[in-house]
Amino acid sequence: MLTKIIIFIGIVLLVGLASAKRITDSRDLKRRIDRIKQRKTSTTKTIQQEMSLRRKKQENNGIAYLLMKPLPDSKKIAALLENSGVKITAKQFIMRRVVSVIAIIFVVTVILQKSIYLSLPAALIFGVWLPFKILKMKINKQSQAFLRGFPEAIDLIVRGLRSGLPVSESVVQVASELPDPIKSVFTNVANTMKLGVPLEKALVEAAKKLELREFHFFTTSIILQRETGGNLSEILNNLSDVLRSRFMMKMKIHALTSEARASAVIIGSLPFIVSGAVMFLSPHYLRPLIDEEGGNQALMVAAGMLSFGIWSMRRMARFEI
Repeated sequence: MLTKIIIFIGIVLLVGLASAKRITDSRDLKRRIDRIKQRKTSTTKTIQQEMSLRRKKQENNGIAYLLMKPLPDSKKIAALLENSGVKITAKQFIMRRVVSVIAIIFVVTVILQKSIYLSLPAALIFGVWLPFKILKMKINKQSQAFLRGFPEAIDLIVRGLRSGLPVSESVVQVASELPDPIKSVFTNVANTMKLGVPLEKALVEAAKKLELREFHFFTTSIILQRETGGNLSEILNNLSDVLRSRFMMKMKIHALTSEARASAVIIGSLPFIVSGAVMFLSPHYLRPLIDEEGGNQALMVAAGMLSFGIWSMRRMARFEI
């Protein structure tokens, strides 16, 4: 009965999310129409604030808001997808995660006839945690490639400034001469400037998407030079040297902590290796962990303790500079 209730709730949530998207789209259209009407009619500021507060209150009480509230922020997921290079939208990613969780629970509980204590952790691990982990790994790979070539991009901007080019033209030059992922970032900045957006605002928007301290340093240097004056080529040249030293320090720390990270991998993989060997040598020895409810609970507790231990070791081997 518990399994049927969980499957029914999952189907209701899936249908509710599909209808919530339609409700949200219709509300967005209505909000745009109201905004256009407010532009045409000269209403006072107090009336506009009262209408926006009333509309926000209605949104918070609506079905779409209640269904989408437990889900993660779609803007953050969209930024993760864009930084990782995955060509899907945030709503599609969320819907795939919900469908995968429901499918794993259905397969484990109904088809394989296992306990909910086994199906729920499996659904959360393979349906939610693993896809986000893969996204983070892709983002880290892109970030390392960007940081490796970013000082060269700054040097190219410095050479352009010393030859008499403005900063905007030097940014366009970087977008046309350097490879990805630097090319894609500066191409977005150049395309934003073609729409009439100032260079400072385009760089700030790119820095928000990248979420890299080094690019924030670069953006802050250009903004401060525009406001206070100074030799921008000298500032960027010093910044390039600092970023190279910073990246070399990160690589040195990565090498020094390789033993701790290897220990975390070995210790974390030992329970799985030993369990696999025991199941191969004596297949019936660990069957109570899978077939019985008490064994599922013990397995769930052991998985939680192992995850906490691996997380603690990884945090101990991670340094921020």
